[in-house]
Amino acid sequence: MARFSTSSRNRITAAKGLSSELLAAAKFAKDPNLIVFTPVGAGPIDILTLNIKTGEYQGYDVKTRNYRKDGSKINRPRTREQKRLGVKIFNFDPEKDWRVMDTYNELKQDIKTHEGYRDHIYKDSLGLSTIFWGHLILPTDEYIEGINYSIEDAEKCFNKDFNIALQAAEKLIGDIEVNHIQKCVIIEMVYQLGGPRTSKFKKMWQALKDGDMEKCADEMINSRWHSQTQSRCEKLAAKMRSSNK
Repeated sequence: MARFSTSSRNRITAAKGLSSELLAAAKFAKDPNLIVFTPVGAGPIDILTLNIKTGEYQGYDVKTRNYRKDGSKINRPRTREQKRLGVKIFNFDPEKDWRVMDTYNELKQDIKTHEGYRDHIYKDSLGLSTIFWGHLILPTDEYIEGINYSIEDAEKCFNKDFNIALQAAEKLIGDIEVNHIQKCVIIEMVYQLGGPRTSKFKKMWQALKDGDMEKCADEMINSRWHSQTQSRCEKLAAKMRSSNK
């Protein structure tokens, strides 16, 4: 019985460790500039990332963040081999970090619903070549007309586009105090319109800064955007209008 219990505990520990590594890899993968590798087998590195802008590789040893009974954190140092290889310790709190990763799931589904999905290149309402969930075809893209792409290709493209929109929205918001609903509205605007166009809603931004959500919503409606995609604009304006209630 003791042998069985020990074996069972080991399996549970191993399962938790693998789960943390996969969640940590997903967190790194949110950065569009990183390619994430997960080495197979035991070793000093759990995750390896490649920054495609700098060409820099970085290895990580994922440690599930644990606490002692007194509430203090348990810190695990690097091994001699990890120090030699320049491996960094990545302390991961599954519950906390998963909640952060899950923050925008509803927004992502809303964007997908509003954009509509096609697995091939098509013309959007402005006559621009588009694919998947509203991805505007770029000169650097290698998508070919007439080909139906997999949902895996679509998800990869969407996540990259979403992260770009998120970063651009956060840059536009800057030090303006916004709640989660208001931030999500701005992110979706950036996803649809792009950062430069969203930045031109000067009166909307001033109203957001003043905390006047009625005025903010009115300025969203009073725009060329509203005439182009009326239903979507009105839904987002309604969210903004009621975001402080």
